Amino acid sequence: MRAIPVLTFLLVLSACSIRAPELDASITETSRAAPWPELVPLGPLLAGAEALGPRAADTEGRTLEWRAADLRRRAAILRRMSVN
Repeated sequence: MRAIPVLTFLLVLSACSIRAPELDASITETSRAAPWPELVPLGPLLAGAEALGPRAADTEGRTLEWRAADLRRRAAILRRMSVN
């Protein structure tokens, strides 16, 4: 039973040390010479994240119903068109 944690640790340790030359070769010299990105405070970023929260189901449901009705209306117009 003591071997399982040791093997897990060795597996995690070996995964951290894997080199990927194909990934290293894909980075251009311009990218290597580029400066590090500027660090910004998290407060303004997190304030904007509230807009990404879940939307109200009733509003989304009405919007989908309106879109479906519009698509049905457009389909009816296409069905009435004569194809030569």
